[in-house]
Amino acid sequence: MSNPVVAEIHARANEQSKVRAVRALVGDVRTGLRVQVGDVDVELPRPLVEVLVAAAESFDDGDMIAVVSEEVEVSPAQAGKLLGVSRQYVDRLVADAVLPARKLPNSSYRKIPVRSVLAYREASERKRAGIRRVVDDATAAGLTY
Repeated sequence: MSNPVVAEIHARANEQSKVRAVRALVGDVRTGLRVQVGDVDVELPRPLVEVLVAAAESFDDGDMIAVVSEEVEVSPAQAGKLLGVSRQYVDRLVADAVLPARKLPNSSYRKIPVRSVLAYREASERKRAGIRRVVDDATAAGLTY
């Protein structure tokens, strides 16, 4: 398998104002964005513009951007980075069959499909959002816990 992290990109402090300017320019674009590359005028499709806006938002927060293909597999440590948890927590998710993993031949090393890691992250985020809504509704109704 190829390296799952295609690119890890950091914005330097002196580039943050430029990132904010680009974010402001493309943040409200509802259709494709046109850019000039040399002598060629290119229209970027909306999904690519959304990726650029998301990357600019992360840079603005001081985060690193990692570009990862869903088709590859990652180590438990890399899965932990994608989820924002420890490798040990990922090991427990694998042991509990929450995340599928395969052992490499003649090795104790395991690989986890990125697609499964991202699906788990999305489900966890939905669950947290639901809990937040319940707590907010209860608080608005004057209930305490």
